[in-house]
Amino acid sequence: MAGMWEFPGGKVEPGESDVEALVRECEEELGVRVAVGERVGEDVLLGHGRALLRVFTAELLDGGVPQALEHEELRWLGAEELLSVQWLPADAPIVAALPPFLKR
Repeated sequence: MAGMWEFPGGKVEPGESDVEALVRECEEELGVRVAVGERVGEDVLLGHGRALLRVFTAELLDGGVPQALEHEELRWLGAEELLSVQWLPADAPIVAALPPFLKR
């Protein structure tokens, strides 16, 4: 879905927890280490129930600066900017749940 936006992350590999997968994916996709925080929103079923989208907050560690290693572009969005990009449809419920986390 070219031109649309999504959250970084990916599949949980066998033997990994959700948190371990997110840490690994952030290293692979963004070149940063993160400390995983709270869950954001509810689970979102994908692919006719064959996959699950689960989103967490994360804090950058070691002064890391995300890099677009596997994507064309990255953006930091504040609460007032969340609707300034076209999100993948599956991400819409997560986007709606984000503002309280961004105002802290």
